[in-house]
Amino acid sequence: MKISDIKLEMELYGVDLEDITEILEICKAQGYDIQALDEELEKKGYERIFSIHDEEDDDFDDEYPVIEKFGHKKNYID
Repeated sequence: MKISDIKLEMELYGVDLEDITEILEICKAQGYDIQALDEELEKKGYERIFSIHDEEDDDFDDEYPVIEKFGHKKNYID
């Protein structure tokens, strides 16, 4: 992920421009790790943007049945 992509994501989620520049400066020294970016966002009072997957979502069930797809090649059996 490029720095411009990180900046754009934060702008789309409504992070103030001042906070974006501060977070990018802090992460420039530490490295642009997803966890570090999200920790800095939380320190500023924003929600996590880059690591949305939580442990709570592991049991998520969308209530749709599992569908088995057919292969694209025909199998002839004698």
